[in-house]
Amino acid sequence: MRGKLRRRGAMAAVVAVVAALSAGGMVLSTASASAAASASVLIKVEVGAAVFNGRSLASGTVGVPDLWSGDVLLATCWNTGENLGGGNRWYLTVYERYNHLNGLELTVTGWTYAPYVDNSAASNGAITHC
Repeated sequence: MRGKLRRRGAMAAVVAVVAALSAGGMVLSTASASAAASASVLIKVEVGAAVFNGRSLASGTVGVPDLWSGDVLLATCWNTGENLGGGNRWYLTVYERYNHLNGLELTVTGWTYAPYVDNSAASNGAITHC
C-alpha cells in the first residue's frame, strides 16, 4: 500500500492540497456548480464509500479505511463502472481526509463509487470524464 500518513488541522490540510496542486499546474475547485470542468475537485463525502482498486466490487479495496459522511476526498476525474444501485459513475480518488478518524490524511489512489460520495454531483460538470 502506497500512501502518506499525516495529521494536521483541517485548514492546514486543505492549504497543503491546494499548494501541491498549484505547484503541479493543476486547478482545484470545489464540487459546486462551476461553468468549466477542472482537473481536480475536493469533495465532501455525503454518505460513505470505500476506495477500490477498480470500478467494481470484485476489484477489492486498496486497504485504507472506508470514508464516512463528513470526510473529504480529492477526485481527478470520473468514469463508468459497476452499477451498485445508484448509477455507474466512479471517481478516481487520489487523496483522502478522514475527519471521523481525527483528521487522518492518506494519498492512496483508487476508485470511489460516486453515488455514495455525493450522489454523483461532481461528475455533472465539476470534473471531467477520464
